[in-house]
Amino acid sequence: MTENRVSKYLLYAFGEIVLVVIGILIALQVNNWNEERKERRVEKKYFHNLKNDLYTDMEKLEYMIGISQDKVEAAKRVKRKADRDSIGSLYDFSRDLMDLIFVDEFRPDQNTYEEMKSAGNFSSMKNDSLKLKLINLKKTYTEIASAQEHMRYDFNVFLEDFEHYVDWGRYYDLNRSDIPNLVLVYDSVNITKHAEDMKAEVRDLLRNKVFLNNIFLLEINYSYNLNTLKNTRQQITEIIDILDEELSRE
Repeated sequence: MTENRVSKYLLYAFGEIVLVVIGILIALQVNNWNEERKERRVEKKYFHNLKNDLYTDMEKLEYMIGISQDKVEAAKRVKRKADRDSIGSLYDFSRDLMDLIFVDEFRPDQNTYEEMKSAGNFSSMKNDSLKLKLINLKKTYTEIASAQEHMRYDFNVFLEDFEHYVDWGRYYDLNRSDIPNLVLVYDSVNITKHAEDMKAEVRDLLRNKVFLNNIFLLEINYSYNLNTLKNTRQQITEIIDILDEELSRE
């Protein structure tokens, strides 16, 4: 009888141990599940913010693509006038030169990306494809910044040479212009009055090899920039598609 009670006791104790172990495993599993849910909530918050940043970058890209296209076309028109030794309209000439003179740069919004890296959330990202595409986009942004720095130097050389030939102040009436919004109003009376002198300035400019070489460089630089910006737009589109998939998942 004693041996029978001991066996029952051992069986009962073993059952208790099994139940305790199962309880601990369940508790650990629930805890892991809760932690994964927390991490997923944090990750989705980052994904949402990343998507907003990329949409902002996309708007900037579209704007810069338009500027680059305008510059490439303006450079081609100036080169054609030089080849034909034809000035054409002073108004058309000034519009082309304004397209070439106006400068802006693409500055991406990388706040969420940098925050993810500094907080250690980027390395723990589970979607390896998304991670790789974000790394490649960061490299592209660095390349764009480097190219823009190079173009900034070429532009300054172009502007310095251009200012030696053309009296830009005779083209516009600054009192009637909206300077903050870059809306310049022509001084048509002044242009008509000094038309021959101004055409002589343009004629000398279009025969200047340094100026024409600068126009050639601007066309090359912005053609390259245009291609890079379009490729970047495609990169961003692919990343946004992945983010949409991630945000749709529970």
